[in-house]
Amino acid sequence: MKLSLSLLFFISIYSCQPQEAPLSEEYLMADAEFRERLSKGRDHYLKLVGLHPLVQGTNLFGSSEANNIQIRSKELPATIGAVELQGTTAVFTASDILSIQLTANDSVVSIWTDTFTESSENGAMLKHNQIEWQVIKRLDEYFLRVKDQEAETAKVFKGFEAYPLQSKYVVEANYTPYTDTKTEEVNTQLGTNQEMDFLGELSFELDGESYKLSVGLGGFLIVGDQTNDETTYGGGRYVYVDLPEESGKVKIDFNRLYNPPCVYSEFTTCPLPPTQNVLPIKIEAGEKYARL
Repeated sequence: MKLSLSLLFFISIYSCQPQEAPLSEEYLMADAEFRERLSKGRDHYLKLVGLHPLVQGTNLFGSSEANNIQIRSKELPATIGAVELQGTTAVFTASDILSIQLTANDSVVSIWTDTFTESSENGAMLKHNQIEWQVIKRLDEYFLRVKDQEAETAKVFKGFEAYPLQSKYVVEANYTPYTDTKTEEVNTQLGTNQEMDFLGELSFELDGESYKLSVGLGGFLIVGDQTNDETTYGGGRYVYVDLPEESGKVKIDFNRLYNPPCVYSEFTTCPLPPTQNVLPIKIEAGEKYARL
């Protein structure tokens, strides 16, 4: 009798608890499509094999130790060419014996010039056989980013573990745009700084508590929380939201928090969450740090 009464008590208590709404079939299908797009988009980063600082002046690169930049890869020429960095202009000149192509259209080039401005950070991608490279700018620093289409990291990668999907982590937020776009320097995992533009603020409630996040261009959110350095990446995770042109309601789907590129490649530059975007709670949703 006592056992039956106890069982009834716990059933009644459980039934009084707010139940999480089930996720619709439409949501599950959209989420599967999102995961597929995310997986395909990682291919670029998984094939990165180098991120080398450039100095003003001549930067030779190839497999030989005689170069400023040595790139270790199978069947790579001793010297691919040189990047001449003068101020905000980078000129690549190919070694005489090599055929160099633009990755975008396979046209052959022997000299290529990238001129960087405040709004342009990535130069054109060039290639020789399976090796590709480009000059990138981060604030006032320049790097040569190198990619190998035959990189083993891309061949063995199967994805990251993730939390189970939960409807409570699909929240409605109020979007309040700033009067003027706010530019803020945020840290990167390389120890450098990167300028980011923030359009406004998202305010929302989760588990009865109120929170705010600063949202960037295109609805880009960098979110830190108390799972970081435990089950998720220590530098926070990313998610995009659809912003209205003016103030209004916005959906934040924390189930779609995904790892930044630097989690699966050390040769990337990833902005870290600004202080105001580090939430004092655990967001047990989205991708984890552990690989499958």
